[in-house]
Amino acid sequence: MRLRRAAAAAALPIPLLCVWLAPPASAATTHTISLTGTMTVTNAGGVFDDDTTQTFDFRRQVRLTHDNPTNTLTTSHCVANQTVGSLSVRVQLRNNEMVVEAPTLRLLEGSSCLTSDLDGSSEGIQQGMRPGGSLTGARLSARNSEAFSPDRASVTFNLRHATGSGVGAGRPAPVAGVVASRPDPADPSRVRVDWQDVVTDETHFQLRNSTLNTTVSVGPNTTSFTFTGQPAERQCYQVRAANSHGPSDWTPVSPTQECV
Repeated sequence: MRLRRAAAAAALPIPLLCVWLAPPASAATTHTISLTGTMTVTNAGGVFDDDTTQTFDFRRQVRLTHDNPTNTLTTSHCVANQTVGSLSVRVQLRNNEMVVEAPTLRLLEGSSCLTSDLDGSSEGIQQGMRPGGSLTGARLSARNSEAFSPDRASVTFNLRHATGSGVGAGRPAPVAGVVASRPDPADPSRVRVDWQDVVTDETHFQLRNSTLNTTVSVGPNTTSFTFTGQPAERQCYQVRAANSHGPSDWTPVSPTQECV
């Protein structure tokens, strides 16, 4: 009997393993989400000191695919080495090609810019963007509850959803934190330009004196360059990353914003 049962079991048909392969077209499409805007942060001086308020421009960019459908755009700015405004925008690519964004503004305050002490926050509503769509003029604000030291932060931002060829796919993201200075009082014709290398796919950087409309190029993984022979009059500077697909947008966007 045992042999007969074993033979019967061996005679049963083996189940077939079915494998479904997803079409590769959607996975190959890159969705580029660009975040731009301005943030204002105020460190309250309290009863005896004046408030310190600063406004910052920002620009961030991420790319999504159906293989990597979520990411977060973030920007943080600190005032008086105490008060920090931090914007995070979580973006998620859906199966219908729509990207849903969820923004949060946080206000932090402590003894340094590295503080994680949350003083207040504000969450925006989730909204969707189809390819080619954008959200403009979104606003969030946050403040603490201290009556005599009301630290606060506010932000106005725009989001853009681009996809497919012809919209800059493959170009590097813009750089951040461009600062121009004349570090040597004995030689004011030397102008140093610093920036944050937030890019990972650049082949070189381009720096422009937008006052004189002259441009120089430097290699990848660079975060500073010193111009020589610059006029003593006020000069303005911009930086952008570039690769074989083309250049990013200039940072700052305005050619007359970062001047020295």
